[in-house]
Amino acid sequence: MTSGDGARRRRHLSILPALLAAACAGGESPPPAPRAAAPAAASRPAQASGPVTKFDGRYVGTLALQPDRTRRCPEPPNIERELFVQNGRARFNFNPQVQQVLTGTVGQDGSVRMADSLDRTIATSGVLNEQGFRGEHRNGLCSYSVQMTKRG
Repeated sequence: MTSGDGARRRRHLSILPALLAAACAGGESPPPAPRAAAPAAASRPAQASGPVTKFDGRYVGTLALQPDRTRRCPEPPNIERELFVQNGRARFNFNPQVQQVLTGTVGQDGSVRMADSLDRTIATSGVLNEQGFRGEHRNGLCSYSVQMTKRG
């Protein structure tokens, strides 16, 4: 073994604690936002840049637990929740009692992913349309369906 091999081995071993900590963190990553295929520049006209406003409004609905036999997740409180969309920004009042709000950006196709500012594993993703919002809320390993109706 040469002195260069020893230095290389020490350098590789120095990152071992970070790799182990990342592996032990566990949990699942937040759900990805639905993505639209990027248009080819030559085949489609340029889309107007700026905020998406066609989905602006107030959406109201509830969450329902998606059953999973492998884990025990709490039922959501039986309350209506509100989602506000304005100028391409979505604001989901997830837990009004503690003022927990999830925020995100709306895509041209109505796709949106909203996440908690402190814990990105608490997230809601789905699609907006003229009638409402359909999606999924994830909190750690627990999953809930979200159905909302547009009310303004």
